[in-house]
Amino acid sequence: MNRPFNANNESGALETFAEKTKYNAFAFNDDGEPDTPEIFSRNFIEFTRYGMIDNNNNSIIPNPDFLVSVDDNLLLDFVADSVSLMKLNYQSALSRNFIQREGAAFSDFKVQSAYQNPIKRYGEYMKNILQFYNKTHIPNIVGKYSIASYEGYVNNFFNFFFNEMKGYALTLSRFNTSNNSSILDSGLAFSYFDLEYNNDQQKINTIIDHPSFEYFKNMCLNMGFKIDRDSPNILVYDINSPANDAIKISRGLFSLDYLFTSRYTYTYLIDNLYLYNYINIYYNKYATRNSLFTIPRTICQKTISEVVRLETVPITKRAYSDKQEISNYIQVRNHEENGPFSPQELTEIFRRSLFFLKRVDKPHALGYINNMFRDQVWNKDDGFHDLIRKLGLRNEGENPSY
Repeated sequence: MNRPFNANNESGALETFAEKTKYNAFAFNDDGEPDTPEIFSRNFIEFTRYGMIDNNNNSIIPNPDFLVSVDDNLLLDFVADSVSLMKLNYQSALSRNFIQREGAAFSDFKVQSAYQNPIKRYGEYMKNILQFYNKTHIPNIVGKYSIASYEGYVNNFFNFFFNEMKGYALTLSRFNTSNNSSILDSGLAFSYFDLEYNNDQQKINTIIDHPSFEYFKNMCLNMGFKIDRDSPNILVYDINSPANDAIKISRGLFSLDYLFTSRYTYTYLIDNLYLYNYINIYYNKYATRNSLFTIPRTICQKTISEVVRLETVPITKRAYSDKQEISNYIQVRNHEENGPFSPQELTEIFRRSLFFLKRVDKPHALGYINNMFRDQVWNKDDGFHDLIRKLGLRNEGENPSY
């Protein structure tokens, strides 16, 4: 039976809010009871960053070497194995009439969309920032003739970030653990049918009220998948489900730590690589458009015109030494997180990171810095730590995500 949630006496944003509230409370249970084990709610605090962080709160993205194709879409290999097994069980259920083909959503079971490359989406995000910097901030705030070198361009960009972009993501790590990320970035999730995210009534009519939905929910649970509450056309691989143990073991994934280290990349190791590469790309665009200009200089009380030529740079060029880059990375990570550390604490983080840079190598220095900031993923308004405090619990350092 269809359950219309449209509130005819409301309109606009109020109507949307009312519909969403009713959907969240009653879409899966007429009594408004908590979700069943088959349902996955990304709005529940411990799951907001599921697939974006590991069991130690490190920001991670899938290692492309372990992405395999299923129905012309990509998933991590162990997830693809479970999907293939579920496809076989689905076909068996269809042939035995346990699932009715009525309606488009359950007529077949295929991966419609899956892995989205987070680096590509981060690139689009950085494109918007750097285009604004080039076309608006420099001419209107900095002044076209103030950018007289590659180093000047880079320094002014970071001044722009620190002065005008409080709380914004700049590194891939922060982008990946922000609301910019998608569950499909994780390699753990896929959609089996296309639905409009904001059309709750369509979700109910097409999937939730389908006569085969109850059977489908049980199948998902038995196959190690959960149904996304907000997007019931999306299934999310449950890393901790016993139903997935055999497949994980067949892939040599005997522990949660090894699953993350072998199938994912830690973003802190590539933060600066991609950040400075994008800065260089847009510096070159700026330099190409403003390659030659003159600026007035006063020398010995005489005004002369000095010719400035901006040269493009290789994408691998860096404006800073390793030591300066480490210092800047600390400042950037702190600024992204709205300044959780004091200047004195940042000085100590820098001092210790230099020890790793000199005694070990740069990745270890970056790893130390990341260790200082990784738990900030929960230190947001109404975040996990806020909930812990409200409930009066003591285990504030515990991360229940996995």
